[in-house]
Amino acid sequence: MASERVQRQVERLLDEAEEAVTRTDWALARDRAQNVLAFDPDNSDALTYIAAADRAAGTVNPPTEATVSAPSPSAPTAPLPAFFKDGRYMVKEFLGEGARKRVYLVHDTLLDRDVAFALIKTEGLDDTGRQRILREAQTMGRLGDHPNIVQLYDLGDEQGNPYMVMPVMASGDVESLLKQEDDRRLEISRTLAIASDVCRGLAHAHASGALHRDVKPSNVWLSSDGTARIGDFGLAVMTDQSHLTSDDVMVGTVSYMPP
Repeated sequence: MASERVQRQVERLLDEAEEAVTRTDWALARDRAQNVLAFDPDNSDALTYIAAADRAAGTVNPPTEATVSAPSPSAPTAPLPAFFKDGRYMVKEFLGEGARKRVYLVHDTLLDRDVAFALIKTEGLDDTGRQRILREAQTMGRLGDHPNIVQLYDLGDEQGNPYMVMPVMASGDVESLLKQEDDRRLEISRTLAIASDVCRGLAHAHASGALHRDVKPSNVWLSSDGTARIGDFGLAVMTDQSHLTSDDVMVGTVSYMPP
């Protein structure tokens, strides 16, 4: 159980570091990354965040979130699985990556539609991490097709490469939307519309026995018509489980936790 608690702490700290990067809060990003290294001295994501923070401290133009996430030409990312070349999913565009996933716009040749393909990073992925992926997928599957929750189309593992397939959220996430505003504020009508969508999604999740536990702007996605959908159920639990969280484990993103 101790190792599972440590893994959850590391994942939480990486989430907070990534959130700080989106706000260009390099001091906080460095702090959270250093905390990760206390648990995992060789964690590549934490080392990347620290290097980015160091560059920001010594340059006129600090690195953006994109420069942190984008793979270096001299250090290419892991090669794409073979099924990208000859199988059902054909890559059209690389959309971006976070601490644990690389996301591609792909064409599903079987159903003839474009979808978002999230390839889970396998660097440092242990049994606990794989269990979390399965738990996230099972939670999304249990919630079914709801207009305010990102639907899971497919889950698979090809030659040790786990992946999830979901709808394309054409308008990005709410965090990106807020960054487009000078004061990070939306019009009240847009704010209420998004909040109402999120509440409907959470009401459905709770009625189905699922607790998300990490609702924040970067986990709320917008479809092409502006409808908000809750995604990233990696920290979610089902209330019919006998044990939800150890009392000494803090789960979620601190800046968005209730008092």
